[in-house]
Amino acid sequence: MIESSSFRLSLSLKKNKSSLKDNDKNIINGIHNNSNQIMIPVYQQNFVKIKKMVRLFRNTTLDPEDIFQEGLTRTIMNIRAGKFKENSSFATYLYGICRNICLKQLSKIQTTELKQNQDFVEEDNHFNLLDNLLKVKEQMDDRCKTIIDLRFSLKGNIDKGDSNKCYSFDEISDKLHLSAANARQRFKRCIDKLRERISSTPELKEYFA
Repeated sequence: MIESSSFRLSLSLKKNKSSLKDNDKNIINGIHNNSNQIMIPVYQQNFVKIKKMVRLFRNTTLDPEDIFQEGLTRTIMNIRAGKFKENSSFATYLYGICRNICLKQLSKIQTTELKQNQDFVEEDNHFNLLDNLLKVKEQMDDRCKTIIDLRFSLKGNIDKGDSNKCYSFDEISDKLHLSAANARQRFKRCIDKLRERISSTPELKEYFA
């Protein structure tokens, strides 16, 4: 009786194994024949497993349905191109492709987040630099502050109506009652003074080393 039971169990396992192989063959043949009907059992047999795998990554940007559809599309293309060597089951092959898609998408997300963080830090550094430069400028005498504000459209010494305007030297000369040549020379001297102050300011040396 024991031998008979073992024999029946062995036959049952062989039948299941054969059934699995036949199932894969049916799927592959259906793909080659452009059968839409074969996609129904493919979805029923594989989607839940793929969905669980995607959820294990614990990332809300990964959509199981999208991952499955993209993975299935790539699997179908590979099978039609002869890239599926049948060394594994169809389900295992599809699972591997879907997992690789998840890993690539996560890699892109991490790269994007890293770049955004770098951009944020760089932008923050630029604001700090500008803030320090303006502080240095404010330490200068009123004549230099005024001419620099006018030339570079900085707030403080500009009419409200022209707050976004960079003044020409002719316009500066009219406002300050100077000749255009004198306005240009005064601006140059003030810029030279600003450079000297910047070079002696510890917070700014790293930017202009």
